[in-house]
Amino acid sequence: MIILFPFIHHGQTPTGYIADWKGDARAAYSIVHDDYGLSGADGIWQYGDTIAYNRGIKFVFGAYTDLCESRFVQPHGYANLYDYAKNVMMAKHGHEIANHSSSHACAVERGWEPCTFSDGESGWGEAPLGADLDREINKAHNSIITGTGFVPKYYVYPYDNFTNATNQRLEDLGYLGSRTGWSSPSSDDYWAGYHREGYEMSDLASFYPNSNGFFRNGVQVFDDNDANMDWEDQLTELNNEIDHIIANNLYANREFHNVGNSGWGHVKVDAYRGHMDYLKAKVEAGDLWVGTASEIFTYQMQKLKFQPVVNYDNQTEKIVITWNSINPQYSIDISSYLGELVIKEPITLVIDLDGLDGTYDVKQNNLSVSPTLFHQKNGKMYIDIYPHEGSLELFKVGELTNTAPVVANSLNNISKAIGFNEFTIDLFHVFEDYESSDHELTFSAFGYSGITITIEGGSAKISAPSNWSGETSIRFRAEDPEGLSVEENVSLIVSDLFEGQTPFGGTAVHIPGKIEVEDYDEGGSGVAYNEQYSEWAPAPNASSYRPYGEVDIESITGGYAVGYTVAGEWLEYTIDVQANGWYNVNIRIAQNNDGFSPVGEFELFIDGIGWMPKSEGFFTGGWTMYDTFRYDGGLYLEKGKHILKLSFVKGNINVDYIEILANLTTVNKVKENDRKIYPNPAQNFATIEGDFSQGFLYDQKGSLVNTFTTNQLDLRNVENGIYFIKFDTSSEVMKFIVSK
Repeated sequence: MIILFPFIHHGQTPTGYIADWKGDARAAYSIVHDDYGLSGADGIWQYGDTIAYNRGIKFVFGAYTDLCESRFVQPHGYANLYDYAKNVMMAKHGHEIANHSSSHACAVERGWEPCTFSDGESGWGEAPLGADLDREINKAHNSIITGTGFVPKYYVYPYDNFTNATNQRLEDLGYLGSRTGWSSPSSDDYWAGYHREGYEMSDLASFYPNSNGFFRNGVQVFDDNDANMDWEDQLTELNNEIDHIIANNLYANREFHNVGNSGWGHVKVDAYRGHMDYLKAKVEAGDLWVGTASEIFTYQMQKLKFQPVVNYDNQTEKIVITWNSINPQYSIDISSYLGELVIKEPITLVIDLDGLDGTYDVKQNNLSVSPTLFHQKNGKMYIDIYPHEGSLELFKVGELTNTAPVVANSLNNISKAIGFNEFTIDLFHVFEDYESSDHELTFSAFGYSGITITIEGGSAKISAPSNWSGETSIRFRAEDPEGLSVEENVSLIVSDLFEGQTPFGGTAVHIPGKIEVEDYDEGGSGVAYNEQYSEWAPAPNASSYRPYGEVDIESITGGYAVGYTVAGEWLEYTIDVQANGWYNVNIRIAQNNDGFSPVGEFELFIDGIGWMPKSEGFFTGGWTMYDTFRYDGGLYLEKGKHILKLSFVKGNINVDYIEILANLTTVNKVKENDRKIYPNPAQNFATIEGDFSQGFLYDQKGSLVNTFTTNQLDLRNVENGIYFIKFDTSSEVMKFIVSK
C-alpha cells in the first residue's frame, strides 16, 4: 500500500493509495477446480457450480480438454461439457475457464507416479519443441476457444509440474500466468525473476510477475489427506485459512478437485457449501475479495505499475489525481495488456478526504464516472477505476457535510399466515450510512395498523394477535446522528393460506412423505392451481384421473403424472409437517430432448415464500423415462400445516411425484450429556453447558453460519433469527433464538 502526501494549497491534505485488494478488503482469495471433464470431478458442475453461484462466488475451472470435447451430458441437455461450461458456468455464473492440458500428462520426470517415464522418454515439458508440448498447450488452448469462444488466460499444470520453457510458450500465447507448484528441474534459474518458487501457502500483497508480466501464484492443495477428513474437519481447515489470510493481508489460491464424496482430493458437499457461506459472509463484511485468476492478476499488475498523485485546489474545491508510472522493470503497457481481455478488474483507489466537507462526484478525462463505481464512507472516497484511462477530478457538488443514510438492501413484501410467529427484520442489513457507523443510526417504524412492532438495536420484532388478518404498510425510518433520514416501505399481508382450498381426498400429506403431483388441492383455478394453454395437451375428458380437470394428467406405469407443462403453471398441496427440521427433496421427472426445447425449471414455495430455489431439471431420454432430480442440500420446515406450491419457471417437463424426506438433523433437542444453552433468546453471547469437541451453528435454511470449539458462543456478528446447533458427529440439534 503506497500513500503519497502531495503538494497542497491550504488546510486539508487529501491523500490517496491503491488498495491492496479490491474494495480495500483485507485479503484476496481464488478457487481453482482441477480436472473439469474427468468423470471423477463431475461434482464441479453438478454441485460446486451452483453452490458457489448462489452465494455470489466465482471460481476458475481447469479444462481437461480431450474429455471436454468427447464427454456428452445428454441427461442435462448439453452437447458436451464445453457446451455446459459455455452456456451455464461462464455465461450465467461468471466462472473462468483455464487450460489444464489435453491429456493431463505430466510435464516433467519426477521419479514418482504418474511422473515417471520409460528409458529414453521424457515429459512433454522437457522437450519443448515437440509434438507433445503442442498437444498439451497449443491444441488444448485452441480446443477451449473452439468449444466455448473464450480465449483462456490461465494455465493449470497437471500435477503442478512445469518448466521455464513451457511457461515461455504460455507467455507467447498471451497467458497472464500459470499455477505451478514444484520447482522447475530444467534450469538453475527456475526462480527467474518471480517473487517465489515452489509450493507456498499464500502470497504477500506485493507478489509480482516476471519482467514480462507473467505471474506464478502460490497454491494451497486440497489433497487426499484432506479428502479423508470428515466434512466438519474439512470446513474447519478451509475457514481457518480464510481467517489467516485476513489477519495477515495475504492472497491465497485454493486448489480443489471434485465436490462430492469421491475423486482425488475431493471436498465434501457440506464442507463446500459451508465454506461458500463463510466466504460470502466475509465478502459482505468487506474483509475479503474472492476473484478469479484474471481478476487477481490484472488488479495486481495495475497496482504494480501505477501510483496516484493527489493535489487539492482550495479555491475550486477540486481534487485532482494523476498517475505516476512506477516499476519500469515490468515491461508492460497496461492499455495493451488489458485491451484484449474479457475478464479483468479495475483497481480500487482510496482517497482520504482529510476532513473536507461536502459530497463529491468523479470525472475521468472530463467524462463522468458512473455513481455505481464510487462512494464516500467514513471520510474516504472509494473509486473503482482503470488508471491508464486517464487522470481523475473529484469536484464538490454539495455543501452538506453529511448525507442521509441509504437503503442498501430493499425489503420485499412479506406474506404470512394467520397466527404467524413473531419474526424479525435486521435493519442494519436494510440501511447503511456512509459517514458514520451504521450502529449510530436510530430506527423507527410507523404507518402500520393491527400489528405490534418493537425495535431493539437494529432488530425490528413484528407480531400480531393470533386471529388477525389483513394487509398493512410499514414505513421503516433510519436517522443519522445529525437528523438526516431515509425510509423504506414494505407491505405485510396476513391471510388464511387455506381459504378456498382443501387437501385432495380430505387429508393433508404427511411430511416426511411423498406427494403425488396429480393430487393437488381442491379449490379450482387460481386457488389450488394455475393451468396455461398448451397446443399439445389433450382436451379435458370424463375418463381422466380427475374427470374434466383442466390440469394435464396422464397415465404412466404404476400411476399418474402431470405433463404438458408450460412456464407460469403451478400446483398447490396442503402438507402436514411432523417435526421441525431439515429435509431433503427429490422430484421424479421426465423430459425428452427434442433438439430445440430448453431443459425444464421449477421451484418450490412454502406458504408463498421461496423454499427450494429455482432449479434446472435434465433430459431423461423420453417422456415416459422417469428419473430422480435431487436437490443438493437440506431445506428447513417448521412443524404444522403448510401450503406447498410447485411452480414451473420453464415448462416442457413431466412430474410424477415430490418426495420430502427427513434429513439427519430433524429434532429440536440434544439428549447426549444433557446439554443446555443460555440465555435463550441470546444477544451477543451465549453459554453452552456440556462437553463437546466442535459445534456447528446453522440458520433456518440449513446453511452453516459458524463453527466453534468453546462453550462461549460469540453472536456479535450473527443476525437476529432462529438458529440450530449440532455437536460433533451427533445427528441431533437444539434450537435457540438470537434477539438483539
